[in-house]
Amino acid sequence: MITISQVVKDIINHSPFLSEVLYEDMANISGIARQIQPQIEKKLLEEVSEESIAMALRRIKRRLKAPVSDEEILKDTKNISVRSNLIEFVFSNSPDIIKIHQEILKITEKKKDSFFNISIGHLESTIIVSNELEKDIDKILKGQANIMKIKDLSSITMKFSDKLTLATPGVYYVVLKALAWNGISAIEVASIGWEFNMLFKDDTVDRAFSVIKSLTL
Repeated sequence: MITISQVVKDIINHSPFLSEVLYEDMANISGIARQIQPQIEKKLLEEVSEESIAMALRRIKRRLKAPVSDEEILKDTKNISVRSNLIEFVFSNSPDIIKIHQEILKITEKKKDSFFNISIGHLESTIIVSNELEKDIDKILKGQANIMKIKDLSSITMKFSDKLTLATPGVYYVVLKALAWNGISAIEVASIGWEFNMLFKDDTVDRAFSVIKSLTL
């Protein structure tokens, strides 16, 4: 039988926001209990008292480990670059994906300053390129299924310090948390090694850059 403590622990473990709020005493335990009470009752299929949830939270709080500080993670991160005038294509995967990749590479080889990024997921793929390549990509993707085009995009790329290990917890969370608290959504996020790339709509990229930059000061 699943207990209240087990459900509360699962909720906290799957929510970095709540875990941090609980550890740092940024909200009282009763308030957190009220917030997660509906989730717990839905999971247990019965009514649960706020006090029983609060008791479980107090026990969990005593075992929480201090998170790695934002300053410690980002203190040596200074390389931040912005690229504008981008467009994203999203489409369903097909047997043509390798051919598509090769055709785009041929075009971008002739245009050294052009931006190009391709990501292949389980069901969908995305292509991000400079606006100047829009018509070329339209031709290459002709006949592909479920094509969606997102215009007016800019990217922000952070180069994390190589003093960090790839297993350092909270590296991306520090950045994404700050953006979330400021009401800024990223269209796409991707990482390669110590490089972290985020894609934003043009009308939010300036705010996003300011928030990200403030983290490294």
